[in-house]
Amino acid sequence: MDIADYVYSMLREWDVVLLNAYPGFGKSRIAISVARRWVDDGGQALIMTRSRAEAIQLCEFARQVGIRDRMSLLLGRESMCPFNARNSRQCLMYRLSGICRVGSAEAVQLSTCNPLDLFNDGLCPYEVNEALAHQLPIIVSTHAYLSSPELYGRLMDIINSWDKPLVIIDEFHNIATGLEESIGIEIDELRTWASRGNGLAAKILGRINGYVPQREVVVLRRFDVDDLLQGSEQISDRVLEMLMHFGNDLCAFTYDGKLVRLRCLSFRPVRDLIERSRKALLLTASIGRRFSYIMSVYSRSPHYVAVDSLPREYRENLVVLSVVDIELTHRNRLLREYLDIVDRSVKAFIESAPPIGGLAIFFPSIEYMDTYINQHMPPVWGVPTFILRDSAGAVNVIREFKENARVSKTVVISYVQSPIAEGINFLEQELVGVMIIGFPLPQYSQWGLLKVRYYSGLGINGFTTTYLFPAISATVQIIGRLLRDLDRHRKVAVLLDGRFYRYRKYMPRWLMTSMRPVRLVQFLNSRPWQ
Repeated sequence: MDIADYVYSMLREWDVVLLNAYPGFGKSRIAISVARRWVDDGGQALIMTRSRAEAIQLCEFARQVGIRDRMSLLLGRESMCPFNARNSRQCLMYRLSGICRVGSAEAVQLSTCNPLDLFNDGLCPYEVNEALAHQLPIIVSTHAYLSSPELYGRLMDIINSWDKPLVIIDEFHNIATGLEESIGIEIDELRTWASRGNGLAAKILGRINGYVPQREVVVLRRFDVDDLLQGSEQISDRVLEMLMHFGNDLCAFTYDGKLVRLRCLSFRPVRDLIERSRKALLLTASIGRRFSYIMSVYSRSPHYVAVDSLPREYRENLVVLSVVDIELTHRNRLLREYLDIVDRSVKAFIESAPPIGGLAIFFPSIEYMDTYINQHMPPVWGVPTFILRDSAGAVNVIREFKENARVSKTVVISYVQSPIAEGINFLEQELVGVMIIGFPLPQYSQWGLLKVRYYSGLGINGFTTTYLFPAISATVQIIGRLLRDLDRHRKVAVLLDGRFYRYRKYMPRWLMTSMRPVRLVQFLNSRPWQ
């Protein structure tokens, strides 16, 4: 039986199905196949994924199987607008000024997934897809719609109008432990609120007055609704909307010496979406059996389907070296001695690689990456080198990196949460090796400790969920970038920290069985591609 047919048969039997399979298995194509079957049987389907690029990729898969004209792309105004208009007011200004020249059409036949094609035809990509979302049986959207009160409300209005809704959430590991959002609040803004009688702002200012913390700290965890509402007409709508959207799950105000942040964590939007659907299909590469306990917080327990093994030809060509006799912790990793070890390891990794192919080096954080670069750059490796610090220029950096990697040895340096670490497909020799420097545990903080307590109160392991799950998930996603065309190319992953091997039992089986423990000196003298 075809895997898509099998998953669809499981949905007939179970209300919620969770499919955990290695990156590159084809989960996104399964999502499209299942959605088509569901719609053919008289239902409606919402498919959600992590990013705009992945949503457009899903649209391309739909176009390939002939159902593009039954699908709407809900990606938000800014993502769809060629001029990145953030709201209707800015959109109107562009039109009145003549910058944007679009009209309207009574009937539109969708055949493209590129918003610019609609714009070039004189249509607004955002408005066309927004209108068709109320008419077509399939919607593709992003996880961002779950975090925005306005977008989430519009999405739920559509789903509530459906009589047989199916929700498919791709890359589910990104939201499985709840939606986490934050908003920055300037001190002057707080003073304005307090001067107009807002008790909450006055309380926060009283706690941070003259206080300069070494790192981000929680300054207010519990607060009364009365304090919030008093003088609330001066409070930013973003703050009020966020507090109402996330409810009473977990919200706190933090302070790092410069900026106050409202941080919130909640399962409610995801849980409500799954509850409202007739059926739900959750797709992931990172929720192995040891993390499946997370699903107990959802009232509808899923049927778990796992694809734990790589094809034989993949197993033979994937080399995962785990250096076991060094740990790069928050306390030692910025010391000169350990930065030199990292530099020697990076050079060995690059020098041993084949003459053609892309190499990606990941640090746990931007700060750690910048410290290394400042002390050891510009590199003298004699190969094209790219640095990806943020998502702003990611598209161009990734494109140029791929182009260079097809003809020569090429390096990109980034961090584990960067756009290149998940969701990007690298074909053939565009990526032949990855290196992760340090086990990517989230940094310990007071907000992190609040999360531990919050998860523990829900009956699940607080430390494992807050710290270990994100680290394992990031590792799986990064190594997963190597799994495309692995049947034709030998590819190598180097894990520079003993904790990767120590926590290997939490890794998916395909990764755990591929890991080879080595000492640092062995790695420095190895030729893993040979």
